[in-house]
Amino acid sequence: MNIVIFGASGKTGQHVVRQALASGHTITAFCRTTAKLPLSDTGLYIIQGDATNYPAVYAAVSSQDGVIVTLGAARPTIFDQSVVEAMANIVKAMEASRVHRLVYMSAINVAASRPQAGLLVRFAATTALKSETKGHEEREKIVHQSNLDWTIVRPGKLSNGPHRAYRIGEDIRAKGLFAGISRTDVADFLVKQAADKTFLHKHPVIMY
Repeated sequence: MNIVIFGASGKTGQHVVRQALASGHTITAFCRTTAKLPLSDTGLYIIQGDATNYPAVYAAVSSQDGVIVTLGAARPTIFDQSVVEAMANIVKAMEASRVHRLVYMSAINVAASRPQAGLLVRFAATTALKSETKGHEEREKIVHQSNLDWTIVRPGKLSNGPHRAYRIGEDIRAKGLFAGISRTDVADFLVKQAADKTFLHKHPVIMY
């Protein structure tokens, strides 16, 4: 597939780019700062741009088969309206260019899935992560209102670590205080969803 990744230079986005390339996809990485994505591959095209700029987003989206979004606020303690605007631009560009498949990385701490998270994550969702939680909820609303073939993935607390067995499901719950998952495994699932519609119009939670 030809896939454009928004948030490609982020901590999770970089894993998505690497694993998508390893899976044989042709990747367009949309980055605000290309220096943050020190990768080179014959199947990788890196575009420098701002996702709040609709023409730039449309140009990146229009020739793709699918879109993966791992955008998040630079500072999770502050609500970032620009990321909400970026999500609106991505959806608008996809609908205008008839690119249907969207995989969006949200978070388990949104209100709809928060009861499934561990105690510490539930507490953080309404305190330290309150602003970023609101951002994800705003972005999910934009996706829900679209006509796209979307899947909204809600990972648990992100960490660094190697591949290991993980659980997936709309109704799974944390086994302890945390609902943890590594960025490596989140990327594994996001890339697989680009070509898999098992969770079409669903909100799978992913955690250990």
